[in-house]
Amino acid sequence: MGVTSAPFESFTSIGGVTFRVACDDPRLASRGDRSLDPFAVPPTRPDVDIRARWTAATDDVRGRLVFDSGATWQLLQSDGDFLFTFRSSIGSGAPYKTARINAWFTGGEVQVSSRHFDGHRSEDVYALQYPLDELLMIHQLSQGKGVEIHGCAVLDRARRAFVFAGQSGAGKSTMARLWVTQPDAMLLSDERVVLRTDGDRIVVHGTPWHGDAQLTSAQSGELAAVFFLHHGPTHRCSPVGTSLSAAKLFSCAFLPFHGADGVDRTLSALERVARDVPCRDLWFVPDPSIVDALAPYMR
Repeated sequence: MGVTSAPFESFTSIGGVTFRVACDDPRLASRGDRSLDPFAVPPTRPDVDIRARWTAATDDVRGRLVFDSGATWQLLQSDGDFLFTFRSSIGSGAPYKTARINAWFTGGEVQVSSRHFDGHRSEDVYALQYPLDELLMIHQLSQGKGVEIHGCAVLDRARRAFVFAGQSGAGKSTMARLWVTQPDAMLLSDERVVLRTDGDRIVVHGTPWHGDAQLTSAQSGELAAVFFLHHGPTHRCSPVGTSLSAAKLFSCAFLPFHGADGVDRTLSALERVARDVPCRDLWFVPDPSIVDALAPYMR
């Protein structure tokens, strides 16, 4: 799909994937509540090119159901394209937004219901408002570029990245808060990071999708190690074998919803991480002393 011209447009880069939103109304390209501003980039050829428009009523939604989130969105397949539909718990049962995306997740059209957003603030109507931006990201990565995982990440002065992975409650935001005051460290995220595995090096990117600590960064660095978080009575670190590391990473990964091929490519990305970098289980006490305790494993 070629890049289309439009009066208004915005460009955002997350994890090395560039999104363009083109529209006739600047509100649809406004990046919402400004949390995406650090990820704004100058105009360039995008990886994902989206045309957005208002509509009085979104198109009739028909197709084969691929995935149902059980909450606000569904993914369907129709005429070779993928169709995301988003519904609100208030108002009518009709979608307030639909996104028709091509089979390669490189472009498509987003329709936003003008009736649903009538009277809302401008920051409420960004065409790629979460979770659509993250859903497109997950599927873009599954084309062989890498994977998004639940994890906070620390970047040291040498721009080496250390990922602390874990499910909800494992201590990602706690760990991030313990590192945020360290003068030689930069937090990439307290909740979700992107691992790009399609180059010579595995690169960790911060994302705007934060956790309780609300720490985000658009910076990146080469992956040096992965720590799987556990709460414990003392600080303790233990190596994890390649196969088990891959399984633990899988439990923390965001998987594509559109097909087995995307899942297979995501598994390959996780296997490369487990094979190429040290992975360890980390039991820790929520205390600043963990920073010194980790020093031998982060040199």
